[in-house]
Amino acid sequence: MTHDILVVDNNPVILKLMTNFLTKEGHRVKTAEDGLAALEIVKSFQPQIIFVDLIMPRIPGEKLCKILRQKEKLRQTVIIILSAAAVEQKINFKDFGADACIAKGPFKEIERHIHLIFKKLDTGCLQTLGKNIIGTDKVYKRIVTSELLSSRRHFWVTLNNMAEGFLELTEDGRIVYINQAAVNIVGQPEEKLLASDFLDIFDQEQKAELSGLLVNIGPEAVTIGEREIFKFQNLYLTITLVALNEDDEKSIIVIIHDITRRKEAEFELQQYQENLELIVHRRTAELKEINRELQDEIEERRQIAREKEGLEAELRQAHKMEAIGTMAAGIAHDFNNLLTAIFGYTELLSLPSNIPDESLSHLHNIIKAASRARELINLIQTFSKPAQEEFSPLRLPIIIDETLSLLRPAIPPQVKLVTDIHPCPPVMGGAVQIQQVLLNICTNAIHAMQEKDGTLKIKLSMPPLSAQDDEINFVELEISDTGIGISEENLEKIFDPYFTTQIGGEGTGLGLSVVHGIIRRHGGRITVNSSENRGTTFKIFLPCLPA
Repeated sequence: MTHDILVVDNNPVILKLMTNFLTKEGHRVKTAEDGLAALEIVKSFQPQIIFVDLIMPRIPGEKLCKILRQKEKLRQTVIIILSAAAVEQKINFKDFGADACIAKGPFKEIERHIHLIFKKLDTGCLQTLGKNIIGTDKVYKRIVTSELLSSRRHFWVTLNNMAEGFLELTEDGRIVYINQAAVNIVGQPEEKLLASDFLDIFDQEQKAELSGLLVNIGPEAVTIGEREIFKFQNLYLTITLVALNEDDEKSIIVIIHDITRRKEAEFELQQYQENLELIVHRRTAELKEINRELQDEIEERRQIAREKEGLEAELRQAHKMEAIGTMAAGIAHDFNNLLTAIFGYTELLSLPSNIPDESLSHLHNIIKAASRARELINLIQTFSKPAQEEFSPLRLPIIIDETLSLLRPAIPPQVKLVTDIHPCPPVMGGAVQIQQVLLNICTNAIHAMQEKDGTLKIKLSMPPLSAQDDEINFVELEISDTGIGISEENLEKIFDPYFTTQIGGEGTGLGLSVVHGIIRRHGGRITVNSSENRGTTFKIFLPCLPA
């Protein structure tokens, strides 16, 4: 697709390369050397795409983008930043109205990135580029620095036809301009030399000699290599340096005279050394990356091992509870049959007859003891198999309120009861069983705070979305106390049947195992967090009814 394109850049080389490239692609191209010239052009030319450099004289690129976005006819124009300064300054090009940003690197890379943007533009997918700067891996420092210069175009033809090498340096010694003669003398491509440190061209001894001159350079020209020998690679050189102050910005002019050449063997040796250093640097970087990946893999395997241990512990607990439940169900069934016979014969003996009152009292005690045994069997059956109570929609705030009305008389004065009940969707369950869960846990909590002042807190809420399953929402019932807590060795046993920390026969050891069985049958889960002398917190998650 053919586009009308405007390219704004104070670098004539970039303007020429962009014009040649875009024209060959079939586009209509206009160019401007700075922001002010660009604004003049758009008065009579409406481009569909504008390429803008960031650092330019006479209206920089950032302000130019904002001005262009204020013009009604350019609201839909695609603006693309073509600059390396955006990378070093870490700017967000979206903030000042640009649609994309390409980092200046080798021009072949720039061409490839422009093809990518045109393809996105033609398919309507330009927004998928996001805020990332394209081509940051190929940015050369010399581009950022060269953009900071206000080049004088009318000097370039003269400088490029000089027999002497001519370089312009920043105050800190970076190369911002180099003519063709200097490129030939140095023996390295222009794109590699620009923005590099001038001293890096030379060996250590020459660096020390030149470094002192650069630091103390003044308006008087200083020349080295005339009286003494200054040998560079395979050349003998004289180097003249002079400071130049312009617009409060100091630069250094370097003029190099080629006296002779080094021997070809010496030049090849230096090239070999440079290539070897480059290979070592690359190999070192590769080894660092391999080591980092290895460390990541080791940590990932450790994490998998930790997760595996946790899952195995949960599986062992599930198998243990299933086995105990099966055994308890069989025992409860057989024991219930025996109790039925005991009840039957006892009731026959207690029928109106001439049985003495003393014997009748004994029979009543037998019935009373058998009734307690049956309650214990019911607890075992509750733990081991589904209860017969039918499930129905329950409003947990009502269940909690009813339970607390039963529980309050048993709460000692030193224990403070706190509730935090939030509106929650109903759950499907058995009211009696949920009440049994509350009574068991709260009774344990009260018992844990008998020796000191404490707080029993009951909270009902919806957990955060991140804690919900993919398809099921849960309500969270939290019961916490500030009692004596549970030791680490006992914590994993608290849901086991017949396990109790109470002494003197005060508990059966079935309370929390029954709680675990009830919550499991309701499709929920229960967790506990406790440590000695720091209290205990139970969290119960029950699935909500669908809307």
